[in-house]
Amino acid sequence: MITKQALGSTLFGMADILRDKVEDYKAYILSLLFFKRLSDNYEWENKNAVAEFEKEHGRLPTGKEEAVLYKKKHDFKIPEGCFWKDVREATIDKKNEALHKAVNGIAEANVDKDGKFFLKGVINTVRWNEPAPDGSGGKKLSPEVISLLVSYLDAVDLSNKNASVDVLGDAYEYLIKRFADENKGGTTAGQFYTPTEVRDIIVRYLKPQTSNMVYDPTCGSGGFLIDAAKYCKINYGNQKAIRLFGQEDVWNTWAIANINMILHGLDAKIEKGDTILDPKFKEEENELEIKRFDLVMANFPFSQENWWKNGEPKKDAKGKTVNKKDGSPQLEYPGKEDFSDPYERFVYGNPPFSNGDFAFLQHIVASLKDDGKAGVVCPQGVLFRGQSEKTEEEDGQNRKADDEYLIRRGFLQGPIDSNGEFTAMHNIVDAVVVLPGNLFYGTTIPGSILFINKNKPEHRKDKVLMVYAAKKGWYKEEPNMNVLLPHDMLRISTILESWGDLDLAKTWIDSQKARLKALIQEDLEYKLSEIEEYYHEDLTKLEAKLQKAQKAIADKETEDKKPTKTELKNLETARAAFEKLVAEKEGKIQAAHTQAEKERKAIDEVEQELLTMLQDPELRKRYFSVVDMEELEENEFNLNIPRYVDTFEPEEEIDLKAALSEFSAFVEAENKADQSIINLTNLIASTN
Repeated sequence: MITKQALGSTLFGMADILRDKVEDYKAYILSLLFFKRLSDNYEWENKNAVAEFEKEHGRLPTGKEEAVLYKKKHDFKIPEGCFWKDVREATIDKKNEALHKAVNGIAEANVDKDGKFFLKGVINTVRWNEPAPDGSGGKKLSPEVISLLVSYLDAVDLSNKNASVDVLGDAYEYLIKRFADENKGGTTAGQFYTPTEVRDIIVRYLKPQTSNMVYDPTCGSGGFLIDAAKYCKINYGNQKAIRLFGQEDVWNTWAIANINMILHGLDAKIEKGDTILDPKFKEEENELEIKRFDLVMANFPFSQENWWKNGEPKKDAKGKTVNKKDGSPQLEYPGKEDFSDPYERFVYGNPPFSNGDFAFLQHIVASLKDDGKAGVVCPQGVLFRGQSEKTEEEDGQNRKADDEYLIRRGFLQGPIDSNGEFTAMHNIVDAVVVLPGNLFYGTTIPGSILFINKNKPEHRKDKVLMVYAAKKGWYKEEPNMNVLLPHDMLRISTILESWGDLDLAKTWIDSQKARLKALIQEDLEYKLSEIEEYYHEDLTKLEAKLQKAQKAIADKETEDKKPTKTELKNLETARAAFEKLVAEKEGKIQAAHTQAEKERKAIDEVEQELLTMLQDPELRKRYFSVVDMEELEENEFNLNIPRYVDTFEPEEEIDLKAALSEFSAFVEAENKADQSIINLTNLIASTN
């Protein structure tokens, strides 16, 4: 069986073939991977079915029996002429056409009981036979490149015989992360990938239960849903113990999410469309009623402008479009007097059309059952944007409360009717985690996690846990973005789980240490496999060169001849180059082991740090605060973390005696230097 590290490295090698040849090359690689998986597994299932029949009946099946066996064995249909081998064996001039025919044939052949072609736009999302845009008559992706890709992937058996759903699914996710890492500074990575560490914190706090319905309204490649299924597999032995639902608006990303679910062996329902304008999950008996779920996990697009698609470009006095600094047009929006959401999601107030944060949040709240919970990645602006009402006596402005303030207050106190009266006093905000900046792909905007609970326990109904996780040193700074390490995750999750209770914290830490150390080991194995892959080809070439140089000298010695200076020089050069590369490789291996050991040690150090902190009231203030409704009201429902947690770095303590001694020594040295200069000046003057 192939390992996920080996498969991941092999698959990512295809990126080198496609890079700079097509846009969004990940779609090409992932679609081709999916096609080969279906084809390899189909043929393996056929052989397996025949072998099982022969073992049971002592004979081979007849033609009719064989057809029945095959029908029962397959989850997907592959028509004749649409197998991997048909593409592999096609002549070079027919390669594009053969691949196009195969994936479209499979897309057309797979129809569910409702008549839906469930692989359309999934397996055939890439146009393999697309003509070159220059009108030359060639192909956008040359047949030579397709042939190279097919040959590259052909060496790997992707059937269950060699690649289990766990290995294949994890390698696929590894691939998605690598694609995201390559595009850290761009916007597309953020569309399909949320850092695994953030997903882990959210999933473990929400704790999916058997029979739960879990929903992600902006699911990207489906990471939250996959993690929820994995959580159930580990805790209940069955990854299908929950039902998974997601919606995604970007075609290629929607296809990636569907492939991700299939490769993980999950029966998820992933719909395509704009979640705000066209929510796909609705109650069967009422098309205007949003379907409700047990859990929602999401990382929606931060601060999406024009989310209702009703903005019009602003014009100046001459009718010319007014642009923003980035060159995009400024937009003007109609008033909200006549606006109403047909799905009645905005019970806490209509969000500003220029910013969709509270539109997504209210969609999420509307999608929760009465006892539902959510973990949502948000820009920190949702915690404090908006101002409360002020009378003329208070500030001389007679200012009305704005929309975002009212919605946030509604989350904390309950919705109000058209007369401004509360329809219910109900706090649904459970906890807030402020994260470091530059943690998410495609944006440097500081993020946070908002945990929502529609049915909070009695002792927490009027309280909110505020967790500060953005302190310098509580995350790893990397050149392009910041990263949460396992001990950082432990710090955040322990505070969330315990709410400051020491005994709960001890229990939680005990349950997590081994798991987090296993993650460190898994990451180490990935790094070691990558190092091995990176150096393998160059070391093989250098070793062959060294052996050739050694053989040349050995042959001379066999003939009782002296090696030439050139031969000796060649040997010396080859050996030096080989040893240098071996040393470089060993250095990277050692560095990876050192880093892993450092992270394992950090787990134990953070355990002691947390247990010390929870017993020290002054230290607790720097980590978190449990805030009651009275304090929230005093702060006008502003959830900005510095209002509740001491985020200021304590000044470094100075040893006064040591400082004075150091200062005295400095003054004495300075006096000696001055005296030396005076003596030297006098000496020069006397000699003249």
